[in-house]
Amino acid sequence: MGFRLRFLVLALGSLALACGGTTAASPADGGTGDTGAQDSGPGSDDDGPGTLGDGGNDGPLPPPPPASKLDILFMIDNSASMGDKQGLLAQAVPEMIGRLVNPNCVDANGDVLGASVGGQCAQGHLEFQPVHDMHIGIVSSSLGGRGGDQCDPNATNPTNGSLSAHNDDRGELLNRGGATEVPVAAASPSNFLAWFPAVPQNQGQPPPPVPAETSATQLVGDFQNLVSGVHEHGCGYEAQLESWYRFLVQPDPFDSITKNGTHAMLSGVDAKILQQRHDFLRPDSAVAVVVITDENEEVVDPMVAGGQGWAFFNASFPGSPNGAAPQGTVECASNPNDPLCTSCAFIQGDPSFATRCPRDGVNGANGYLDPADDALNLRSFHARQRFGIATQDPVSRYVQGLSSARVPDRDHERDAQGNYIGDASANANCVNPLFATNLPVTATGDLCNLTPGPRQPSQVFYTVITGVPHQLLQSDPNNPDSPQKATLSSADWMTILGKDPLNYDFTGADFHMLESVGARAASQCGPTAPDTCDPINGRERDTQKSDLQFACVFDLATPKDCTQPQYTGACDCAQGSLTASSPLCQKDATGSPTTTQIRGKAYPSIRELAVARELGGRSVVSSICPIHTTESAPGDPLFGYRPAMTGLVDRLATALAK
Repeated sequence: MGFRLRFLVLALGSLALACGGTTAASPADGGTGDTGAQDSGPGSDDDGPGTLGDGGNDGPLPPPPPASKLDILFMIDNSASMGDKQGLLAQAVPEMIGRLVNPNCVDANGDVLGASVGGQCAQGHLEFQPVHDMHIGIVSSSLGGRGGDQCDPNATNPTNGSLSAHNDDRGELLNRGGATEVPVAAASPSNFLAWFPAVPQNQGQPPPPVPAETSATQLVGDFQNLVSGVHEHGCGYEAQLESWYRFLVQPDPFDSITKNGTHAMLSGVDAKILQQRHDFLRPDSAVAVVVITDENEEVVDPMVAGGQGWAFFNASFPGSPNGAAPQGTVECASNPNDPLCTSCAFIQGDPSFATRCPRDGVNGANGYLDPADDALNLRSFHARQRFGIATQDPVSRYVQGLSSARVPDRDHERDAQGNYIGDASANANCVNPLFATNLPVTATGDLCNLTPGPRQPSQVFYTVITGVPHQLLQSDPNNPDSPQKATLSSADWMTILGKDPLNYDFTGADFHMLESVGARAASQCGPTAPDTCDPINGRERDTQKSDLQFACVFDLATPKDCTQPQYTGACDCAQGSLTASSPLCQKDATGSPTTTQIRGKAYPSIRELAVARELGGRSVVSSICPIHTTESAPGDPLFGYRPAMTGLVDRLATALAK
């Protein structure tokens, strides 16, 4: 008998996940956990985002001492169409580094008088002490096919066959510079840059494990070189949250995914991550995670559904009569959180099967979708509603990762059926590496019983530059030159995400933020409207059931000719691409789309934004569709991703030494 998804619920309790290293004994797994769109927010205990808890209601902590060190981790999406956005990020970095190294001078009211010079103010006083000890590293969004047949790790860059496409960067720090990906000397051997000038504050302090950067100009240039080497040919099933979590938080990041028959196992421990984490992350630094991506996280956890989540990353779903994935029962379509919502593959042979699993489309068969309704590109889109199975870890996992003193190791994240149970306090069996002081450097030691460090959640910040219209973030959405809001209200979040998007309640959300295959009803600019009908996303489009509608679009400073070799595999207006007939492409005299791309785009990025919402004042939200796509004047604060960098430094200022 061929593979059937109903095997997923067979007894798998004896299937232990290989963990490498040693972990602490802990209470038995309990509860059913979270299996789908349902998400309990910051966690299942009483700890809020500003509390460093171990699962109990321990209340707020006293303010920590100001930090003099800073560790910044960038998660940069390296999938197709990210090249222009990476360029905008590179252009914004000088302002960020410049202000950290030479903070603003402010008056008694906090009004900015200008930048300091050499850490000195001719008038007023420094907003915070110059940062003299800073680490900056990069991870990408590519974590491979997760056991499926997509994102071949051996694939090559289509523009240069001598280079890898980088479909699986493993959540490790990157050191590849520029077009030819030559390693940046200042980042070797630990793959990050270290700002450590020869100033009195650094005398007697341990030197960084990489060559010290002593020139801010050189630091900027080296970082821009690293950004340009990320490239845009990586895995299209992005792991934007999982990638930074794997590097910073996961106590025992796996080394490989293996299979026992049809069941995936996480094997070994990635010793390279342990060493890099140890070198990069200081216990007494302020930490910033900066995520830049143009779409929602799509990565599938291979361990869902009893270790067979990898099947959702197979072009042809294993065991399917038509290659499509199994459909969800009728309860899922109306209410994905209905206890009766499940996969039709689970109830084959049940007397209710015919009623609960009606044939989908013309070519649906035996509880499996019509292939026309199962584009591989959309396997993570509303998964519980469409498939009856939640294929991703809950957002609360990532909120806890940036907030909680304890987190689960791999053995305590899922029950035997693959349900996520890591939110249960009894399963948070490990000290969170982000809040520890003695990080391990090898997989042979104890990975769980680390010594708690001095860092508190109030010293951990999260910035996301992603798919949300900048008009929803500006102080005056009707004024194209108004600044980005410093903080977002509950009403703002309602407009951005809706009432409860993780539970499929999008009430109150601006329609641009609704993930949809079809044209959204609230839009007055349908697929046949002019490309500039909607000032935010151009117009709706015919996705052919293979893509989602855009959240926003923006003009490119320089149009791209998609027929040019340097844009192979990464140009939205190339012939045959899903976006070739979209508002992104220049039209000829007849109104037909050409292969010249004149706009960039972004999709609604719900998961990344949901993390920011839960973190509240520790987060900064900015649009990947810039307010200004060209500088109105030198130093234009609304150009590109400067608003995001300004917001990040404003947040960091609350944790840095005054």
